[in-house]
This record gives sequence, structure tokens and C-alpha cells, in this order.
Amino acid sequence: MRKILVAGAGHGGLSAAYELSKAGYDVTVVEAKQREELGYDWDDCLWMPSFKNAGIVLDDERYVHPYFNISYVNPNKSTKIVIPGEPRKTLLMCDRKYLLSVLIDRCEKVGTKFIFGCKINKVIADISGVKGISTEQGDMFGDMVIDAAGIDSPVRSTLPSRAGIIRDIPQCDTFYTFRAYYENTDGFSMDPAQAIYFYHCYRPGMDWVIADEGFIDILVGSFSPLTQELIDEAVNDFRAEYPSMGKLIRGGTVQKIPLSKTISKFVWNGYAGIGDCCSMIDPLSGSGITRCIDAGIILAKTVIGAKNQPLSQEVLWDYQRTYMRYNSGVLSDNILRVMLSSLNGKQMDYFFEKKVLTAKELGSKSAAGYGAKEILDKVTALVPQVKLIPAFASAGKKLLNISKVQKLMPSRFDSSDFDKWQKEYNKL
Repeated sequence: MRKILVAGAGHGGLSAAYELSKAGYDVTVVEAKQREELGYDWDDCLWMPSFKNAGIVLDDERYVHPYFNISYVNPNKSTKIVIPGEPRKTLLMCDRKYLLSVLIDRCEKVGTKFIFGCKINKVIADISGVKGISTEQGDMFGDMVIDAAGIDSPVRSTLPSRAGIIRDIPQCDTFYTFRAYYENTDGFSMDPAQAIYFYHCYRPGMDWVIADEGFIDILVGSFSPLTQELIDEAVNDFRAEYPSMGKLIRGGTVQKIPLSKTISKFVWNGYAGIGDCCSMIDPLSGSGITRCIDAGIILAKTVIGAKNQPLSQEVLWDYQRTYMRYNSGVLSDNILRVMLSSLNGKQMDYFFEKKVLTAKELGSKSAAGYGAKEILDKVTALVPQVKLIPAFASAGKKLLNISKVQKLMPSRFDSSDFDKWQKEYNKL
């Protein structure tokens, strides 16, 4: 029986652990935190068809709520872009602590073992591949390590260079978030219920307010580390705009997440990354739980399908390739994110007010293509911001190259073919 070590109790790792345990594998999850400490103290958006496909039941109405319609607001608050449409039944907001408890419970029912409160120090590897993990409770060995240890994973960051996997997520691809829930003292509500603020207080980043009858949910997000002074400035500005914000109910912590396209390589001999450790997220929203659940199923199917073959990068490549093809939309989203993050607050105001940015760019992924007049209107609006035209031209070129890069991705792992694809992928 193959032994699988899962480093970290992340959503994707737990998804894979469940499927592999159910198939008869010996699976152990090693997590640095105690069980009761797991999960950010806030809600996140889930795509319910993926959870239904995975057989995950989230039926406690205390922790699961309807998704909110959204609008976007520019830095000086002169323009609000409303994304049309009714709340989507396929999307729900779910408490992260509750979700993790459900995922762990279902894993335990099929035999997954857990070691909580055990810090992972580094990976154990030789020239042939990964053999296990070194922890404060001793060395642990297995046929494979699934790395679900997050953005600062001690496993990924200590992989040997020959693995060809980046050891650290770049600072420019890291997003710092403060999230807190406050009393809604007079039951104030908005329509749409969620307002997303670009460059709030002219700070590079993205903040939001969700006003529900029971609470006001505040997120402060920045492309650089958040100080208490920056958090206070944003929260105080929201208090002035939303006077019904009462005392803090829960949350109030700062976390960091990756905010970029998925890293170009996340498999090696005896190793597979999943979740935040390899940036499996939506680059525009930072949401990644659903992608991780799907990735866990894809990874488990790949491992099970390998049967008695060594779990080499050639075998595990099928997992990476399937995941990346299934989630190819993140490439265009990341190009838009990089372009938007290159603007300053005043330029963002201009883009909102002159309708260079509209619901079409910020809303549904299924928006129809642009007509000639629409393109001309946007180019004309850009003329006063002539310095930005090269950046937009570069973004446009990258968008056109996505299809080409996708076709270059090798169906089977071959070092030469991979290097050619990786070079083009990293340009997007």
C-alpha cells in the first residue's frame, strides 16, 4: 500500500487526502496548527457544482449564505460600476472554519490520519526526488508528498534546485489582506450588497464593503505589507461612509495570499504542490478554494491511475497539465490584474470616469467581443493618458498569445518541450 504524506491541512490537500484514502491509500496529513486553530475567521465564495461533484455536503445554514451582487468603485468614489445580474444560486458564501471541519471529518471517516500541532521544517529529498518531510516530531517518509502548506510552504521553499520549482512566491505576486466583521447597528444594506474599491484611500490594492442586515464585512487589501496605520486609515474612511459600522464582531487579522497565475511547475519526482503554495487562485479576487477542491480530485485520479508506476514528474505531469488546461481563464485575469496594478489612483479615476473600464471588463467572463466603434471609443479615451498606451498594447499582445501558449504545453513531460513552453508561459 502506497504511503502519502500531505503537508498542511489546506483545502486542496484535504480534497486529495479524502479521494486517496477512499481508494485504499495510507494517507497522513501533517499540520502545524492545532485542529481548533485552523481556518481564517471569515467567509469565502464557493462554486457549488464543484462541491457537489466532490460529494461535499455543506448543509448547516448557520455557516452558509447566499452570494452577493457586486459593484466597483474608483478611488475618489465618483463612479460606481454595477455588475448586472441576480445572485447566482451556484455561488455561496461559506465560513472557512466550518468548511475545514467538514473536510477533515469526511477524511477521518475514510481512514485519513492526522497529526496536528506538528511543525514541518523542510523537505527530505535526494537527487532522485522527494522522500518525505522533516518535522519537529522527527522525519517522516512516504511514496509521495502533497504540498498543501500555503504560500510560505517550508516544503516547496526547501526543494532542491534540480526540481525546477520556484522556492518563493515573488513579492509582486503577494497580496496582504485585513478582514473584519463589524456590527451593523441600524440594519443598513446596499444594493448591490458588495462594493469593491480600487485604490481605496489611493493605496495600491483593493478593498471592499459587504453590508448585510446582521454585519458589515470589511476587507483591506494591499500589494505591499499592511501597517496598522494603513488599516486604520481605510477602516476610518469606511466608518465615515457607513456610519452604522459598530464594534468588531470577529476577524481582524492580516493574512497574505498569492495573487498571480499558477506557477509554471508544481510537480517533481514524489512531489505535487496544491493550493496557495503554487498560486491556485483567481488573480482578480484572490478566491481559490473551489480551484483547490477540483485540483485535489485531479491529483488523486492521477495518482490512482499510476497504479504501480513510480510517482515521477512524468507521471504527475498529467495532474499539472489537466489542472492548468481546466483553469486557463486565470491567464487573462492575471494579465488584467497586472495592468490594473500598474496604474496609480488618479489614472484609475480617469479610467472609470471615461469608461475605459466598464462592467464588460470587470464583470462576466462570457462578455461578447468588442465591436469596432467600442474599440475606437476606448482608444480615443486613452489618448490623454498616452504614457499608458504601451502598457495596454503589451497587455493586448499577451492576451492574443494565450491560445498559442496553451497549445505549446506538452501533453507528456519532456524536458526540452517543457522548457520551450515554460519560457512562453512566463512571458504572459
